Amino acid sequence: MKSSLALLLVTISAPSLAVAQDMSGGVTLGFGQHSVDEIDQDLSTATLDGRVDFAFANGMTFGVEAGYIDLGVDGTPMDVSGTNVELDVGYKLSNGLSFGAYAGQTTLNVAMIPFDISLKSIGAEIGYATGGWDLGLSLGRTSTSPDLGVDIDNLGLTVKYAAMPNLDIGGAFLRATLDVGGTDADVDMLGLAAAYDINEQFSLFGGVSRTSQDDLDLDVTTMGLGVGYDLSQMTGMASVVSLELARTELEVSGLGSTDLDTVRIGLTLPLGGKGTEAPLNSVADSIFNPRHGAVNAALTGAF
Repeated sequence: MKSSLALLLVTISAPSLAVAQDMSGGVTLGFGQHSVDEIDQDLSTATLDGRVDFAFANGMTFGVEAGYIDLGVDGTPMDVSGTNVELDVGYKLSNGLSFGAYAGQTTLNVAMIPFDISLKSIGAEIGYATGGWDLGLSLGRTSTSPDLGVDIDNLGLTVKYAAMPNLDIGGAFLRATLDVGGTDADVDMLGLAAAYDINEQFSLFGGVSRTSQDDLDLDVTTMGLGVGYDLSQMTGMASVVSLELARTELEVSGLGSTDLDTVRIGLTLPLGGKGTEAPLNSVADSIFNPRHGAVNAALTGAF
């Protein structure tokens, strides 16, 4: 499955390399170790994430994102795996205004459940870039397969700012409105991230996000801080190794709180001149480049 996702990125990107005016993105292979308060078993994850964006001389833009995660519980046969694939196409005007559409699918497979659960999303996007600022708005809808009787409307607001040539700051607000039998419930995620290049070899990145559901009085707060080291001089090819420490706190009114502590390592291969602001398996990237939908984005940051 991991090799299939990597092949998907290469297959889609290869024909476009010769004609694309600009390309950016990256691929990150990651491993994580997670521990939960008052639970003896640790969790471990293996991830593969890739993102490629193309801009053409005629104003057209095209992007593809793919991800895979395998989550296991130590000492148990329980295994959870998931895949995510998303395509977007758009058009950018000379004044910095852009618009487009996206379509994606997230599939979850849980051991001992005889069927996969898929979330299928479509939506529209509009953006504006000027003077180091990059603003985005997206609206979309998600349905489930098999049909679980839930429809999800997604709203996303994103902002990036290149404060200095070596400092990027980003923020995101996402809202997922779940419609279950005519009753609506909102899930909101708010996040802030930054990435700073100390010098040609070392970089720092960090992010914090908070996801809330008011009806359940539930809050999920994730914080992550990491460091990256450029291996280009050692390996002769563009590559960055990273280490991140993260903590996710789950709070439910009347039930107290639980912490999930995480150590992540990653190997990132930048694509194009710009690459990515942070490793694709980091909390920071889940805010700089959030997936459409508050729940998806929150889970990406936590795991």
